[in-house]
Amino acid sequence: MLSAVSLGGKDVYVPKSEQHSVEQTDADPVEVERLLSLAADAPDLPGRLGLISEALMGRPYVVDSLVGGPGKSEQLVTRLDGFDCVTFCDVVLALATSSDPAGFRSRVQALRYHRGLLSWRNRNHYTHSWLERNVGARLLEPLLLALWHTRGAPRTLDILPGYPALDWQPRFLPWSRRASLEACAHTGDWVGFISHRPRMDTFHVGLLVHDGELTVRHASQSRGRVIEEPLAVCMKDWDVPGLLLARPISQP
Repeated sequence: MLSAVSLGGKDVYVPKSEQHSVEQTDADPVEVERLLSLAADAPDLPGRLGLISEALMGRPYVVDSLVGGPGKSEQLVTRLDGFDCVTFCDVVLALATSSDPAGFRSRVQALRYHRGLLSWRNRNHYTHSWLERNVGARLLEPLLLALWHTRGAPRTLDILPGYPALDWQPRFLPWSRRASLEACAHTGDWVGFISHRPRMDTFHVGLLVHDGELTVRHASQSRGRVIEEPLAVCMKDWDVPGLLLARPISQP
């Protein structure tokens, strides 16, 4: 998925020279086992998602963390030493719904690629298609879908060179319905922040934490690491009109 950070109400990109970028692919198997063991005693999926996402707090933001592109072989990236906002969510969701390292790798691939087929063209580059495809695969379920509103003109998402343009009619939960979200959110619910840009669907993604105050854990470009901050502060500071929302589904 494509992402940017929003400052002063505008989607902006942090220069690559200011970000950590290393072409690394595989997770440390010892670290995978440690995180799986950490989550094993949690009573439910929100508990596992909370423990794993908390354990990854403070890890660095990594730009261009995936390997592949037009004319370049795609590789499955499962690294745990650094993330962008998308890979942070993929890794946490995959660890929380897996029982062993092989299952973790398979789950990352299933979440990140259409029908789990490893190629750049099958990568879920745009957030709304990532969500729709993973709902279709029964890895996620949309949250508060009956309260989502259709807003604004249809968009053509075409900012990714070499990838076919996608048409998208914006439909999302308006922030004015936040009371409904606060009433039903679980820790580990996935959230996508709607962009104002006509050629993008979202500019950022993260995972909610519901422990009194509703917060979001995310890999932040501007802060350079995985952080947690109040969702209401993000919505105000980033001038976000609304959210895409989904809940992970426990897997066999």
